[in-house]
Amino acid sequence: MDRLEEIAKNLDSNDKLSKFRDKFILPQDKIYLDGNSLGVLAKDVINEINYTIKEEWGNNLISSWNKSWIKLPRMISQKLASIIKSKKDEVYVGSSTSINLFKLIKSILQSNKSIKNISTDNLNFPSDKYICELIAKDFKIDFNFLDYGSDLMADIEQLKEFIKEKRGIIVLSHVAFKSSYRYPIKEISKFCKDNNTIVIWDLSHSIGAVDINMGLNQVDYAIGCTYKYLNGGPGSPAFIYVREQELRKLKSPLRGWFSHEKPFEYSNEYNESNSIEKFSNGTPHILSLSTLKTSLDITIEATTEELNIKSAKLFDYFVSIYIGKLKKLNFELLTPMDMSNRGSHIAISHKEAWRISKCLINPIDNDKLSIIIDFRPNNIIRIALTPLYTSFEDIYLISKRLINIVNEEEYRQKDYSMEGVT
Repeated sequence: MDRLEEIAKNLDSNDKLSKFRDKFILPQDKIYLDGNSLGVLAKDVINEINYTIKEEWGNNLISSWNKSWIKLPRMISQKLASIIKSKKDEVYVGSSTSINLFKLIKSILQSNKSIKNISTDNLNFPSDKYICELIAKDFKIDFNFLDYGSDLMADIEQLKEFIKEKRGIIVLSHVAFKSSYRYPIKEISKFCKDNNTIVIWDLSHSIGAVDINMGLNQVDYAIGCTYKYLNGGPGSPAFIYVREQELRKLKSPLRGWFSHEKPFEYSNEYNESNSIEKFSNGTPHILSLSTLKTSLDITIEATTEELNIKSAKLFDYFVSIYIGKLKKLNFELLTPMDMSNRGSHIAISHKEAWRISKCLINPIDNDKLSIIIDFRPNNIIRIALTPLYTSFEDIYLISKRLINIVNEEEYRQKDYSMEGVT
């Protein structure tokens, strides 16, 4: 056993969160380091979803609405609110991230006719940009795009000048999906308030791995998904966060059954709910919500404070290998070194990143372990540090494979073709 492997084993033996690894189903024939795209399945979710299907749907049928389903969205929303340290009535869980962003921006614009700009930057996830562009066109206001060029981190002074010039609404990803760069959320939120701008934070790449406090960070609006670090499963519902004092100003742009003040009176007159439920439109997606009952409880039990600490330790361990070995092989670390400036995934680049990624996922030699990561153009390999179940030995093994792939030029046996999800 070499020195780095010994360090990994010692770190794992002293890991306060190691017990949570056993709560998940992890593949036996591969290492999964892609939790920043899709979290793994918690064992107890299987029992939860089976109960929902077999007992609540299969046996109780319609009576399950009164027994449990009608309360489920609020229960899940309150669990998520505790994770981001907000008031329990400031979060709504349902729909997708894009739909929630659309509803939120449109409701803000309808309540404030003086807004003339919608903006985002090139570190944001593309679908957020698509939504911003569409709404700007519909409302006949300006869409503005801040491009930092090839830099994968924000220039905060440039961003502040941009905000002052384009006052209105700006949508930013708390953690950038490519580089794992993390914005100073409190600083930017305060700056926007001081400069007559509304910032909407997309928490998709941070919630469940980064410790977030909506009150302390002065956040008024946010959206995000639950299928990454929160392990809600593919297509699990997203969320909207609106600070309590801002909620009263907004009206949902969609009038739906469950956004009605009293949905089961079946009134022909629409009276919108005064609560966060105003963003709940159609019938809740019960099966998708059911997976979150257990998965969110795991995050709550572990605490985001401890998850944040472990994420930093995993990163530091990787960096020790990067500095000693990977850097010499022309890998470049794109993720900020400062813990406060990064999320919980690592981005490294290499001129052969795509073919290296293919070697990791589908080794030439079947005896070698498959390691699931993901690739982002151009030439970025993303490695998820999912503190609930990623071990230090996992980081040792991927580092060892990266070294071998380059030293042995294994990547030359792969082509440049690209298909499916990467």
